[in-house]
Amino acid sequence: MSAHHQPPNSPVLVSFPDKDALQTNLAAFISKAQKDSIDKKGRFTIALSGGSIPTILRGLIPDNQIKWNHWQVFYVDERVVPLDHPDSNHRACAENLFSQVPIPPANIHTIDPTLLDDLEELSDSYEKKLIHEFAQKDAARFPVFDLILLGMGPDGHTASLFPGHELLAEEDRWVAYIDDSPKPPPKRITFTFPVINHAARVVFVAAGKEKVDMISNVLDHPEKGLPAARVKPVFPGQLYWFVDDAAAAKVDYPRTPFKL
Repeated sequence: MSAHHQPPNSPVLVSFPDKDALQTNLAAFISKAQKDSIDKKGRFTIALSGGSIPTILRGLIPDNQIKWNHWQVFYVDERVVPLDHPDSNHRACAENLFSQVPIPPANIHTIDPTLLDDLEELSDSYEKKLIHEFAQKDAARFPVFDLILLGMGPDGHTASLFPGHELLAEEDRWVAYIDDSPKPPPKRITFTFPVINHAARVVFVAAGKEKVDMISNVLDHPEKGLPAARVKPVFPGQLYWFVDDAAAAKVDYPRTPFKL
């Protein structure tokens, strides 16, 4: 996919008639991304968010081209709650996808539920999981995920990176904690922008008319500096926006026809 009349490495905006079409085409995009990665290096590293992402992932279930045993799954952010808690991003992803596909449990990297009382230790232990997966293999300053899936909140936040928060400026840590999230639950851990922006592919997923003003703010007015607008993958990484027409109704930003 390439954007028309946009500087190199600009976000690619693809819009679909409805959420079902978005889900189907996103599943095809993920399937191709995992095939490319596995063919090249024998593994596929993906990081998932909460929000609407877990339900959208259901589109992957019928795809028999997916080599689940080569997936390594991480969470872009996670609420500091037990893994079976209703607020847990892991629980939502497990219920919507992992419980229905043959992915090895050892390949799904959750927070350590024994460390919920110590945010520093919890975020350090999650960072160590990233180091174990990436540092020996890639020797990069930051992990390079094959794909990161992001949502966007009504305030323009993404992951657990909120407007005006000091974590927006974090440049060293891979995983950081927050104990004052403006939306509950207050305690979370999150990837930092350097990790998100070193991925090979980052995809924002947004559907519904309630997203329409914020998408326009992020894509048409990046100078406002909203957290979602700070997602700018380092070349050759590429940022995609997968949206439905209702969410994209006010966007001036050019759309790109979807093709794999």
